[in-house]
Amino acid sequence: MSTMDITRDQAAAELDEVAARLRLNNRDLLRVVARARKAGMRQRAIEKHLDISQTTVYRLLRQSAETPGVLEPTPAEIIDRRTAGHISTEHMMEQLLSWTFTFGTVPNLDGVATDAYEPGSWDDVERAFYRGQLTEDELSRLMDKNKDGLERAAHSA
Repeated sequence: MSTMDITRDQAAAELDEVAARLRLNNRDLLRVVARARKAGMRQRAIEKHLDISQTTVYRLLRQSAETPGVLEPTPAEIIDRRTAGHISTEHMMEQLLSWTFTFGTVPNLDGVATDAYEPGSWDDVERAFYRGQLTEDELSRLMDKNKDGLERAAHSA
């Protein structure tokens, strides 16, 4: 049997794992570039260490400056770490169950709901569930823990 002979489920699991690793690597790249710049390294030095273009370094620095929260951990990152095999399910659930989630809102303008949506950190959980990164049991446990916040969010919509 060839190493290329796998089932669709195995292929899907491999794709999910690689996608999670890519997202984690991109986030780690953003963090390390921001830390290097904060430590006083010039863009050219960062470029040489990473073997990427100076334009890419500039883009990463601009992204981290314009959106400082992008450097902070997120529920999506925690879930990706489990999907990529970096942490156990127990560790992931421990972190998520202790997370203080925010819930998406529809902004009002002069008392009228807009057609915009401002996502919260709970959206990471929902997206992960629909991607197949969380089981129904895991989602249920998280929903039970965050029942009050979910109810408030539903009533404010």
